[in-house]
Amino acid sequence: MAGPESDLQAAALPRWVVDDILTCGICFETFDFKSKKPKSLPSCRHVFCMDCLIKHAASEQNQRKQGQGKWTTFECPTCRKKVNLSPKGVEGLPDDRTVLGLTDKVLNKGGVSLKAKDEEKANKDGMVTRVMDTCLKHPREELRMFCNRCAVPVCAECVEIEHDGHSTSGIKKVAGMSKENLNPLLGEGKWKMKELGGHLKGLQYAEERLQVSKEAATADVRELGRTLKSEIDEIVAILLGEIESRYKDKFEVVTKEKDSASRKLEELNQICSGVEAELEKSTPSKIVEKEQEMGDQLKQVVSQDVPVEEYVLTLAFKASRTKLSDLSFGEVTETVDTVDRKSFTNRVLWQVEGKMRNPGGVTTWDEEVYVVDRGNKQIQVFDCHGNSRRRFSTDVFGNGSEPQDVCVTIFENESRVLVTDKYEQGLRIFDKYGERPDRVSGVCKGPMGLTVCKHSKTLIVVDEDSNCVRMCPALDRRGPPTNYAYSFNHPFGITTGVKGKIFISDCQNHCVKVLSPTGEHLDTFGSEGGGEGQLRHPLGVHCDDQGRILVADSGNKRVEVFSEEGEFVAHAVTAEDGLGCPVGVALLQQRNMLVVTDAESHKLLFLRYSL
Repeated sequence: MAGPESDLQAAALPRWVVDDILTCGICFETFDFKSKKPKSLPSCRHVFCMDCLIKHAASEQNQRKQGQGKWTTFECPTCRKKVNLSPKGVEGLPDDRTVLGLTDKVLNKGGVSLKAKDEEKANKDGMVTRVMDTCLKHPREELRMFCNRCAVPVCAECVEIEHDGHSTSGIKKVAGMSKENLNPLLGEGKWKMKELGGHLKGLQYAEERLQVSKEAATADVRELGRTLKSEIDEIVAILLGEIESRYKDKFEVVTKEKDSASRKLEELNQICSGVEAELEKSTPSKIVEKEQEMGDQLKQVVSQDVPVEEYVLTLAFKASRTKLSDLSFGEVTETVDTVDRKSFTNRVLWQVEGKMRNPGGVTTWDEEVYVVDRGNKQIQVFDCHGNSRRRFSTDVFGNGSEPQDVCVTIFENESRVLVTDKYEQGLRIFDKYGERPDRVSGVCKGPMGLTVCKHSKTLIVVDEDSNCVRMCPALDRRGPPTNYAYSFNHPFGITTGVKGKIFISDCQNHCVKVLSPTGEHLDTFGSEGGGEGQLRHPLGVHCDDQGRILVADSGNKRVEVFSEEGEFVAHAVTAEDGLGCPVGVALLQQRNMLVVTDAESHKLLFLRYSL
């Protein structure tokens, strides 16, 4: 019976095993047992060759002007985690024995059949097809680079011959840039499809209303006909004919518009689906080659004009009663109502689900979204498309953690992530990668929402357990907080307006209270209920760049928008958008995008924000 070693030697392994496991991520050369020996970094388990790590560590030491032969540190080239070096330097780091074993048994003993990383792809039926991103001039070579001067994908032989001396970049990097160029247009195209879908729903609604009104008007005329049938059969027939004629004309117009909208939606869907399929399945070189073509197609989608309002035509009959000799049977009238297309358009762009438990506060910073994952005691960071960037635990001191809200601010010329933590009865502080943890204990009993005033740099924390708001000096001037209590009953969220006013959601009083920058009570708006401008258990609050206040109305399953003076403006999100229990709200203002955490469905929603 063959042993494990012979099985391994006989196995046909794909090339990605070599590219991703047996190759250094810095120099992209295969590991060996000499200068390219694989070294594992204890802090993160990332593996690089010894040569590259020696150069990397030396570069950081020169930048920091550290002496040699001493204990020192450097950062992992991939995740930036700190790595401690012993007096032996990089050579003292542990070898990765798994990689060494694979290198010895597979590469050095010839038991491998190399297949290109992009060569194997499974189709819908599970059959494996081979797609090789190969050079047309040199079929055995893979297109791994991009000539910046000639703007074409190239292989290694192309670089040495036709493109010798030209500046090159990795094809994957260039393809990634192409994707970044096309993804915003693709997003706009998908949103345009939603707008057109909303327009189509509006036309369907208009069609239904027209049919219902036609039936109602017909019933009214028939009732009059039954009353005076013996004398006015002929007149009734004329009136019915007029209704039918008007209905047919108007119905034909609406039907044509609906059919036209359906065709447009199908065409745009084909364009966006085709581009999306190209981006997912095509090779990097094909993506680069077709960027202009796909961009033009998406621009065609985005440029489509979609009506903002639907004109809903209804028919009615107004009867008049008089003497039989000069009886007027009334007339068929038309009423046109306008219905905003937004009421038919699904505002959800995309959502993140299955990655967090009981999400809480949320904030945005540098096109990234920071979410408090309360159930998992961590902060999760996503990009503006809902893709996970990183995550880090808040239980970094080993004594428990109950994170609630998060904000990001500049402190000592760098971004700092502040997290309210009930277990800490204060704050836990990190850099934006979750490193260099610090804490401020004893700020309050039940810290919930927090914000940093843009004008005074004052740290303001909501103390839910003590029913008050605590204003603390800036982080570099720590001192006793100043407390403000205005009949709060479980206050939760907090934000500052464009003019410096402070807005606090008062959960059990079902309202929002407004304070001055110095803590004086100015106003209260909202009352308990489900009507416009009413609230039930408001939680997170946020201020947009126009000074409008967004409130997570958890009891009514919606996000309400108020003016700075407390007047109701609109429903930004409702249960019809799939919202269950909104907790945190924030904006990616430049993208007109609203992000909401939902504690009921454990989701993060990205929605179009337009009022």
